[in-house]
Amino acid sequence: MTKQKNLNDQASFSAHLEDLQVRITFLDDLVEQLNEQVTRQHIEIMDLKKQMQLLYQRVESADLSEGIAAFDPMTNRPPHY
Repeated sequence: MTKQKNLNDQASFSAHLEDLQVRITFLDDLVEQLNEQVTRQHIEIMDLKKQMQLLYQRVESADLSEGIAAFDPMTNRPPHY
């Protein structure tokens, strides 16, 4: 009877151990996927920053006296205010 209990305990322990190993494998895969996503987003953010810098440079170098006046939100209020 004791031998049977030991076998049951070992089987239960093995099942728990296998369950933990499966969970760790899934978590490792998830971490890898998240890492790849963060890397892609970082590259995209860096590209967007470069584009914004180019736009700022264009705006700063543009001559505003040739048509469009600067917008002042305090004096140029839309009619619905």
